[in-house]
Amino acid sequence: MKALVTGAGGGIGAAITRALDRRGYSLILVDREAGALDTIAGTLSRPAGKIVCDLASREDVERLCEVLIRDHGDLDILVNNAGIGIPGAVADLSQDLLDRHLEINLRAPVRLMRAVATQMIARKHGIMVATVSLGGIISLKDSAIYSASKFGLRGFLGGFHQEMAPFGVKVSGIYPAAVDTPMLHHEALHGGSVLNFVDKVMTPEDVATATLRAIDTGKLEIYVPYSASLLSRFFGAFPWMIRPILPFMEKIGEKGRLKFVARKDFSTE
Repeated sequence: MKALVTGAGGGIGAAITRALDRRGYSLILVDREAGALDTIAGTLSRPAGKIVCDLASREDVERLCEVLIRDHGDLDILVNNAGIGIPGAVADLSQDLLDRHLEINLRAPVRLMRAVATQMIARKHGIMVATVSLGGIISLKDSAIYSASKFGLRGFLGGFHQEMAPFGVKVSGIYPAAVDTPMLHHEALHGGSVLNFVDKVMTPEDVATATLRAIDTGKLEIYVPYSASLLSRFFGAFPWMIRPILPFMEKIGEKGRLKFVARKDFSTE
């Protein structure tokens, strides 16, 4: 069995990679940094393929798709995990950064799933999983472009899941709350949404466990944790209710953020 993981060099991607390695999969690791790929590959029980690819580059993504079609027609699992989330008001973010969110979080995973779809349909077997976010269900200030990309990915997965099911191909999305990764560390220190810290911060291993569940079940949406998704889905259905209660929730979140920062050592970040 062969699996490919994007963003495999650290955080959630590294945890997913290790979980798949323990299951005995032959792995193809994708990341934009060769050193990160070498580091995670060195922790695995068997040799892994390594592909350096910047998912913000359409040229790089096209080259990766060509490699998948040409050399990996037997791919069993595609895990679209790589992502970007830089907090900030839309008016304050550069156009380049806005575009990077859309390219990495939405266009690249859609392009990769399309690249492997034909072969999986022909084999009547395959699994595609994408790490989305609760930010793909509820949109908050200073995360508008991040949520736009994740809303789009969620919408794609919903329809694509229906298209692929008759061919025996599973399509799933993982929807984590805040996860203890460098991305969250950046948000905690640089004005990210304090609502990340209203609930318990999850670990990359929690998301890896959910990814294995998606592989096993093919369930369309898996929430990490399920309890955090309830409030997000409620306010996602009634977005006009968010702004009136935001100050109260931010007070709770700020307390959680301060506790999180106090527990972490950010001196080397």
